[in-house]
Amino acid sequence: MTAPTGCAEISKPGTGRRLSLGTLGHRVYDDVMSSRLILCVGTMLALGACGGATGIGDSTGESSGSSTGEAATTLDASSNPTTVATTTSGTSATSTTTAETSPDSSGGREDTSGTTGEPFPDPVADDCITDVTPGHHEFTCDGLVYDIEIPDACLDAPCGMIFDVHGLAMSAQMQNACTNLRALGQEYGFIVVQPNADPPPPLANWIPGIDDDKVFAVMQRVATAFHVDPDRWHFTGFSQGGFMSWRFACAHADVLASVAAGAACGNDFPISDCQFTPDESPTEPIDILYMHGTADLVVNYSCAIERRDAVIDHFALGDEQLLLDDPEVRRTRWSSDAMTFEYVEHDYTGDTPIAGGHCMPGADDPGGAPGQVVPASCDDPFVFVWGQAVIEFFIAHPRGA
Repeated sequence: MTAPTGCAEISKPGTGRRLSLGTLGHRVYDDVMSSRLILCVGTMLALGACGGATGIGDSTGESSGSSTGEAATTLDASSNPTTVATTTSGTSATSTTTAETSPDSSGGREDTSGTTGEPFPDPVADDCITDVTPGHHEFTCDGLVYDIEIPDACLDAPCGMIFDVHGLAMSAQMQNACTNLRALGQEYGFIVVQPNADPPPPLANWIPGIDDDKVFAVMQRVATAFHVDPDRWHFTGFSQGGFMSWRFACAHADVLASVAAGAACGNDFPISDCQFTPDESPTEPIDILYMHGTADLVVNYSCAIERRDAVIDHFALGDEQLLLDDPEVRRTRWSSDAMTFEYVEHDYTGDTPIAGGHCMPGADDPGGAPGQVVPASCDDPFVFVWGQAVIEFFIAHPRGA
């Protein structure tokens, strides 16, 4: 089969990227391409802010975390998706490609899930996902570069899948420095896909009317190539990536198990998302985790309250349940028989005055990534870690649970 234009494995990010900045939201950036001030502000927007700490965030219904910042719960990957074990969160790690498990004589691998005993089928490469061995890979599909982390275990049994999307002026590398989801996916059996916007940082920018369809197409490709568990497709993102997470909740609730949006709400911000109105809402209930900083100077905190209330009202969710009440972090749950919605607000701020609390708590961003202007971080100490909370929420909320 002839590979489509811009659809081949690459060794260096950036190959085949288009050169235009694109638009912010629907078309805002077309008017500001020549403005150095806007470019500087845009570079600061959605910086994946981080700071080293222990992961907290129990999604099973009990309050998790304490004012000391010690670990309360993380997850046991050796058991079923809702099993929880006590430990501390891992730190960001660099993955390397490892050897593929050899198939058995039947052409498949033994199903290690302990359910059917049937061989698990081999992964299926295509003209974009050309290497299906475990480890870390970069692929270019339809002009966008994707960082994909494939655990060894996902070649032996169905895994879940997480798409983790960065914000404006960021990259997959910067996003992972703040969510640590590549390492967490390896630990708990999730294929983690982190798209890179085009052009690269510091001009990186998502175009809703174009890039959303491209990202969803790759989500389908990955699910097909690795026989992903259809009940465990998940989507998360920060800032511009958070806006995309809301849009995916609206557009793809029929296939997604849950979404986790960070520092994003379109009520008074010029980027489209999902308004949770009769004309713009998910086609069915979907589990949602939402985080926003009270001191956010990029996406104002007031719209977070409006978004929280819109979700609760649209789905007619029940009374609130307080999960975490710390001087700097509050985590609350609303639920119904059909879905769970959890809202986290934090008072952390970062080292970048222009961003304030527009940051992701809990990871350790070393800075120095290509195109990264400022390695902005939420100031520690933390009792809440965004990446850990995301994966715990996803494990606790497969589709249909």
